[in-house]
Amino acid sequence: MKGFRIGSGDRAKMLRGIALAGTAMWGFQASILYAQSPASSAAANEDGGVAPDIIVTAERRATNLQDTPLSILAVTQEMVEAKGIQDLQDLSHFTPNLSISPTRGTGNAAANFVIRGISGGGGAAGERGVALYLDGVYMPRTSGAVLRVLDVDRVEVLRGPQGTLFGRNSTGGAIRIFSKQPSDTFEGSIEGTVGNFGHVDVIGSLNLPLGEGFAVRWQGAFLDKGGYVSRGTQMLGADRDYIGRVQLRGELTPNFTATGSFLYNKSESNASPFVIQEFDLRPGIDGVIQGNYGGWLNDAFKAAGQAPIAPYNDPRFVKGPYAASDVCFLDNFNPDYSSACDQTNNDKFWQADLKLDWKIGDKVSLHSVTGLSKLDHRGMNDQEVIGFERRYDIITSKVFYQELQLNAALFNDAIDLVAGGTYFHEKSASPYNYVLNRRGTAVYNNTTYFPTSGSPPNADGGLYTRGITDVFQTSDSWGAFASATWHIIDGLNLTGGLRGAWDHKDYTQNRYEPPTTAYQAADFKVVPGTALSSASKSQPFRALDYRVTLDYHFTKDIMAYGTISKAYKAGSFSATLQSGGPTIQDSIVSTIPNEKVINYEAGLRMTFLDRRLRINPTGFIMDWTNRQAALRVNCGTPGTPVANLVPGSPECSVGFLPLLQNQGDAHIKGIELDAQFVIMRGLTLDGSLGYTTYRLSNQPAGVTHLFPDIPKHSYTLGATYSGDIGFGKLTLNGNYAFVGRQSVYPDDSADSGYILPSYGLVNARVQFRPSGLPLTITAYANNLLDKVYATYAQRFGGGFWDQGPATGLGTPPRNMLSVVRGRPREVGFSLKYEF
Repeated sequence: MKGFRIGSGDRAKMLRGIALAGTAMWGFQASILYAQSPASSAAANEDGGVAPDIIVTAERRATNLQDTPLSILAVTQEMVEAKGIQDLQDLSHFTPNLSISPTRGTGNAAANFVIRGISGGGGAAGERGVALYLDGVYMPRTSGAVLRVLDVDRVEVLRGPQGTLFGRNSTGGAIRIFSKQPSDTFEGSIEGTVGNFGHVDVIGSLNLPLGEGFAVRWQGAFLDKGGYVSRGTQMLGADRDYIGRVQLRGELTPNFTATGSFLYNKSESNASPFVIQEFDLRPGIDGVIQGNYGGWLNDAFKAAGQAPIAPYNDPRFVKGPYAASDVCFLDNFNPDYSSACDQTNNDKFWQADLKLDWKIGDKVSLHSVTGLSKLDHRGMNDQEVIGFERRYDIITSKVFYQELQLNAALFNDAIDLVAGGTYFHEKSASPYNYVLNRRGTAVYNNTTYFPTSGSPPNADGGLYTRGITDVFQTSDSWGAFASATWHIIDGLNLTGGLRGAWDHKDYTQNRYEPPTTAYQAADFKVVPGTALSSASKSQPFRALDYRVTLDYHFTKDIMAYGTISKAYKAGSFSATLQSGGPTIQDSIVSTIPNEKVINYEAGLRMTFLDRRLRINPTGFIMDWTNRQAALRVNCGTPGTPVANLVPGSPECSVGFLPLLQNQGDAHIKGIELDAQFVIMRGLTLDGSLGYTTYRLSNQPAGVTHLFPDIPKHSYTLGATYSGDIGFGKLTLNGNYAFVGRQSVYPDDSADSGYILPSYGLVNARVQFRPSGLPLTITAYANNLLDKVYATYAQRFGGGFWDQGPATGLGTPPRNMLSVVRGRPREVGFSLKYEF
């Protein structure tokens, strides 16, 4: 991707451009106001043909979206229903510069969150760059329930660093999910949905007043989305959730309210829907896929009396856009598929939280949030999807979160103050994760770069295990923050805020020696007489985040702002235990310092035509330093050691290993535009646009990685019509979401396989509410044009797990390219009964 330079000139040009646009828009608005009479304005308000006000709490107090000097996308329950948003992945299709996608192998169980290109994290010890809050409680790891948008009041997506008010791990931004709260109105609903690919949902809710000031709310759901990529007897891409939640709210006094909530989710899915797109073994000799794997595949085919792998796109592997290879070798050496190769990802998650609101006086209030949560994830996956391996993936997380927040209006409302503190505690673990592999007897030759026949030839080498590892981490984080908005004069406001953060982490990694087989020595050795090798480290991390914002209302309908803000992502650890080394290897643990992002942002919030037209442009430049990312170390090619990892050593003898370290700096700049136009009563157009580009600098020696997960262009277009047709109300919605081409793997090998093509998706919904009946009937079509697209790619062989120099790989390199296939066209109906 073409780079750019950033300096004070870039920031000055962006701010001048925003200011000039604001001046021009002020003149445009003045002419519009002059042309419109008070009568027309009143009529617009009476007939409801205006863009609705949206109240957000992104500044830790309630403000109108159009008066909030931040880049925010706020989605209400009405928008969720109109656009058919079922989960956060759907939401990301309507949010420029936001991407939420399944990760390799584990799918939605560990979804990747990206805002303005900033992401990161994963596993039991990784940290995300996007903070996620569920009803005010910070969530360091996700499960299927968290991704579902169920019985929500609203979702707020805050783009750009949010360190001052939201603390750790908000370098890219924050996503805040607010569920509907108990109310004094008796109401409820039950909804059923059926669709193709075995889609069946049943959702119910009930709100029950318990007396003056007290109410309880229940929600329950069974959500079942069938898979759409066939692999043997499985359909990959399937998700099933069982969700239950109860909330109790009580006004204990006229000024004191308590709300308790408990959420439970059981999520069952299989795996990311990988399909092999290209299988290239030209010029036709026995294959070189991940070194020995090509030879082992041919061992198995020949032992079963089948032909060896075809030179190009063998039909046993490349089977079409929605079919994965169904060979399986985990039960025996016969290629026929077996349930032994079935993949699973199962989560159990619960969260209990208590919110206390105390109105101390007319202008002072105190808010408390206390949360407990537990996540238990267990998965079995095959990343190569050729039936030779099973990766056991276990992650557990226990979280305690406490927040206190004081809001006050001072000096006759001249200053709005919010101040408080947070405490976060997590115990996370990945206990006894390992890889189970089947092998043939062929042996990869590091001199000729081809496999040679084993003894006996074309025979089963047996099952073996490798990479048996524990990871345990305890994290504690304390934060204290204060932010004040000074209303200098009418329309001119200055906001300043600071947050101090104190983190402490305890990290332990254990490595075990696996049992040996007749053909494979253990990939890791421990000291004789001991059970494992271990490394531990404790480390404090400190950070100071800030925000300074100046906003000015040219009129009540046009506001311009400029801001400088900073956020940090907590530091981490990296370690690769040495085979045959001492039992205690604490010295090999490397500390990865905090990464930080400084954001320079300016924007306009504009409403025209009697609130019918809303246009919100934002421009930003971000300096991302000490970027935490995984460096790929090619183990099959002996070479220069990287940190404490030595290619060719027993612990790095085949394939590759990721090594976490600071990867230098990234300079990002881009724009965001959100717009809504109410053409007439009942007819609304909406659209959004995102553009992001970057340049890397200060890369470590020998590292020339690309910056992943960031499409340069994205945009959405939508239209909604709602009107009375005599015997009921009809609502029509259509939308188009475009995602530009993007790199999905941090390597600059110019490998086109890792550059996903751009794609656009068309969705449509028809909703009907019969007059006099509490029913809503909906027909929907997602990906209406049945676009075939991919959301991730990986390559094994040339360009991914190289074995030997390029001359040994042949031309072109022998390799296997697989992609995660996006969902095809989905159609269905739903019926909702409200009471």
